[in-house]
Amino acid sequence: MRVKQIAVVLLASSLLLSACGNHKDSESSTYAESGNNPKTNSREIIDKGDLNDLSGSLNGSQMQPDGSGSAPDGGTTSETDSSEGDPPLDKEMKGTAGQLYSLAFHAMFEMDEGLNSDMKYIAIDFSEMTQLTEQDKTYILASFDSYGVEVRDAAFDELKQEEGFKDKMVLEGILLQVKKVDVSEAAAVIEGSKYRAGNGAVGTKITLKLEDGSWSVSDAGTTWIS
Repeated sequence: MRVKQIAVVLLASSLLLSACGNHKDSESSTYAESGNNPKTNSREIIDKGDLNDLSGSLNGSQMQPDGSGSAPDGGTTSETDSSEGDPPLDKEMKGTAGQLYSLAFHAMFEMDEGLNSDMKYIAIDFSEMTQLTEQDKTYILASFDSYGVEVRDAAFDELKQEEGFKDKMVLEGILLQVKKVDVSEAAAVIEGSKYRAGNGAVGTKITLKLEDGSWSVSDAGTTWIS
């Protein structure tokens, strides 16, 4: 009889412990889902949407320049020294004669684009431009590479002899020449010509200005047409 009583007591204790355990599990589950303290196994639960927002914020912060040309993560932002439509500019050429004449020749070339049809080369006559260094000349010629044809230093008589023309007076390419230059401390006026044939040429007048140590074209026009 006493044994039965002990068994009943043990059974009741077991049932009570089981009920308490289930109640704690239920509380723990509800607690984690409630959002009051979203932690489980000491790791904070972060919603996927919040994680994406956080990642985007970090990336945005890392990529924003701080005004010095550098991004906060140590990278650098791209920098260009050319205005839209101008030839690419090597920083070493800013304010030099190479930059000045490169801009002038490009302005000449862009006039009367019908003359460019089927051109095989672009020739620039440096024969009278003794003030230019070899670096200036190399820079000017290289600035025309994007046109996809040969770019060379040549004078009219040289081209005429090479192509062997007499009466037709038509070149296989474009010849750019400077005829007159007037340069002051912060401005320049360059007169020249763009030649393709005796009846296919234009006179040009290019006005440039020097600002913040760099040349730019302020005006370009034709002075005669043949």
